[in-house]
Amino acid sequence: METATFTITGGDYGSGGAASRSLKELLKRIGVDAPAVRRTMIAAYEAEMNVVIHAKLGTMEAAVDQGQVEVIVADEGPGIPDIELAMKEGYSTAPATARNMGFGAGMGLPNIQRNTDRFSIQSTVGHGTQVRFTILLNPEELGSAAANSVYIEPERCRQCLECLHACPTAAIRVRGGQPSILEHLCVDCTNCIAACEAGALILHVNTDLPRPSVETLLVLPASFLEQFGGSVAPEQVLDVLADMGFRNTRLTEEWEEALRKAVCAYAAESVKVHPVISPVCPAVVNLIQARFPSLMEQVAPFRTPLEAAYEELTVSHMVFVPVCPSQHSLLKLQRLLTKVELVAPAALINAVRDCRTGLKPVHDNVEAPGTGLKPVLRGQSDQNVRLGNRTYDLLQVSGMRHVMKVLDAVENGMMEDYAVLELYACGQGCFGSPVWNEDPFVARARWDRASVPMVSSAQPTAHHSCVQARPVRRTAPLHGRIGVRLDSDMRKAMEKLAKLDATAKSLPGRNCGVCGAPTCAALAEDIVMGRADISACVYREKGESR
Repeated sequence: METATFTITGGDYGSGGAASRSLKELLKRIGVDAPAVRRTMIAAYEAEMNVVIHAKLGTMEAAVDQGQVEVIVADEGPGIPDIELAMKEGYSTAPATARNMGFGAGMGLPNIQRNTDRFSIQSTVGHGTQVRFTILLNPEELGSAAANSVYIEPERCRQCLECLHACPTAAIRVRGGQPSILEHLCVDCTNCIAACEAGALILHVNTDLPRPSVETLLVLPASFLEQFGGSVAPEQVLDVLADMGFRNTRLTEEWEEALRKAVCAYAAESVKVHPVISPVCPAVVNLIQARFPSLMEQVAPFRTPLEAAYEELTVSHMVFVPVCPSQHSLLKLQRLLTKVELVAPAALINAVRDCRTGLKPVHDNVEAPGTGLKPVLRGQSDQNVRLGNRTYDLLQVSGMRHVMKVLDAVENGMMEDYAVLELYACGQGCFGSPVWNEDPFVARARWDRASVPMVSSAQPTAHHSCVQARPVRRTAPLHGRIGVRLDSDMRKAMEKLAKLDATAKSLPGRNCGVCGAPTCAALAEDIVMGRADISACVYREKGESR
């Protein structure tokens, strides 16, 4: 990894652009491709000139590896009182001096966002502003690759075949005494992990507890706070975490609520085709890319809540607690200028339980009914969106079986009476992850009645660590995955489909899984694609056929 730091002097228009030019030369020397250099140069120059125009002093930090270029431009300036207004094209607070020299047209921040793959901005009035952006060097490969974070421990497999039938996308095979995953079909949900009692399929996350410092920010799902029984209040868990050194804590539910509001506004003002699908769950987004690509345009153009938190929080050390493979996959692309660590939920739970003195039981009636910003997962509409003379509902659905039925209905044009869909792969959202011990309905109910602050900051260390959660827009459209396509060439795909149908008709239709595939149709596809032989079906050898 290559790193560089440049100083930017406010008001020095003669030297304006020097830092971005130096960065450009650095990228050229290490062989970054020309389009990425150009995009980085545009974004870096705009950020640099914002410092020159508005601040007294600033710095540009840059880091590059084989996968990305990451830049942070921070200044000691007046700060931005309204970031949303500042992001609008044409809005400018540049002084007359800058305008007379041709600067300050109000296109700086929009240009940065337009030319980058990841973008965030934090600002505190009277303290300064920090702009952070990332350019991916192989974005086309990122879009077509199937991320996968389901870990296989083959020695634990009992060949019970439960995972075969639990997988909603038929991505699992059990052959040769162990399971395997077809990555192009896997959407990183938790169904196989939940079904595997032997523990052969797991979410593999670091079990070593990170060492927190005063700069460390811990990002938690609310479901973590409800894993200690009904006698332990969420605030007590936060207090114990603070005693352990995690004195700054944020909940991902902050970004869920921000996303919900943004998607409802988007559905009401910007869209003609309904329903709009909220990207609240990364596993569902993966599912749409792989199995329902025709619905990608109906997914609201925002990043998932975890991605938004990952982009918006810019402290020097962040610790995340992923509760499903899809969340883990999102966090695989590590930051270059921030230390990001992942910790297994069970490891952090055990560490909190070891501090037993901080977890004293409380009476159930101590806490009043909740009034904080907490999402509700009831499988029914709990908000309304007004479009013209008609009121449309926001529908929340959880569990992959229900989600797939709903997406199929949307694809068939049967859900237009709903404005927004919030779809969660796990039942009761992240409360239903198999990493938890508490029943999701019980834990969800406890959270709904609790009154918990969204931010725990026992010792604030930086203005951007306590920034209000905001939705983050995608800077590029979703890309379809290989998914169920048999071949990129349509003619070859049709030929394979014909062979697949013929092969499937020769099989008994038991869908027993003994062959190592979940269904006879899946075995037929394996045979056509060269992943298995027809001899895998023991019943066909006995003369059974449809």
